[in-house]
Amino acid sequence: MKKKERLLRLVPALALLALLIRFPREITDGVRQGLSLCAAAVIPSLFPFMTLCTFVVRSGLHASAGKRCARVMQALFRLPGSAAGAVVLGLCGGYPVGARMAAQLYRAGSATRSQAQRICLFCVAAGPAFVIGTVGASMLGSRALGRILFLALTLSNLTLGVLLRFTDEPSAQTNVTLVPRQPLARSLCESVAAAGEAMLPLCAWILLFSGICAVLRRMPSGAALPLICLAEVTNGCKTGVEAGLSLPLLAAILGFGGLSVHCQVMPDVLACGVPLSRFWAFRALSGALAAVYCIALERMFPMAQTTALLRTDISVHAVSVSAPVSAALLATAAVFILNTSSPEDRRSV
Repeated sequence: MKKKERLLRLVPALALLALLIRFPREITDGVRQGLSLCAAAVIPSLFPFMTLCTFVVRSGLHASAGKRCARVMQALFRLPGSAAGAVVLGLCGGYPVGARMAAQLYRAGSATRSQAQRICLFCVAAGPAFVIGTVGASMLGSRALGRILFLALTLSNLTLGVLLRFTDEPSAQTNVTLVPRQPLARSLCESVAAAGEAMLPLCAWILLFSGICAVLRRMPSGAALPLICLAEVTNGCKTGVEAGLSLPLLAAILGFGGLSVHCQVMPDVLACGVPLSRFWAFRALSGALAAVYCIALERMFPMAQTTALLRTDISVHAVSVSAPVSAALLATAAVFILNTSSPEDRRSV
């Protein structure tokens, strides 16, 4: 049995080696495109949020904000107020942010194991910069369609969060554990370093799956499309738009996230003790709900489908991450932090 298990573990490595030998040019081109994607969109949009989510926990800000959000979080999701930052940043910051903050809250003692698991199941979501800027504006040629997609995804994840509240024990811990607050300067330095360390494996997974998607494109379109959508969300959306997929199907692709995203969040998901089968089931359910909400929103807000410019020269530009919006977000966060910090913390900066 052990010998069979060792052989099974060699299968992915042997398959990758075979691809490298058979399709070296395609994989090289795919990795090069992945590098462009990381530099133009992934790092600019995710790094500030990864820094912010770590800073919120290490500075103790989540405990201060938790007191103001406790009633709302308890009523909607049966979560402590300290989880409010994980929910907001998870739904707005990008796929890995929510799971990362859930794991940090669990390690800090501000969320129970069960609560952290539920956060991981409904706070792994695409951010507005990617959905509205990249998929909507760059791929579909319409920010309005991007807004419909983002609203459908948000409603889908919030629905999962409300439903998950009934799966937890009524006696589960809901009070915030007050961890010692670190000086702001130290918290900020540690948060930037931690975010930098986290970005390396995220980009590595994107490079790997970008290379795999480049090989998959050599297959017949009917077989390549579902495999690319299953593998990597950006390439899946791009290929889906080129193939003329409907908006609800694009919402389903975004809701599922793709195996590349799943690998990016896997360390934090496993740290919270979420079974992989349950995580994948909820990713599929998130995609299905997003498609249903997208159908309803299309009927509520009809618009000419000709606004979706189906182009074959789709590329991801740095402007899709909306630099002014990111700057405004960071400025707002800084003002909020200064207003909620104590005089001692301000003197320590």
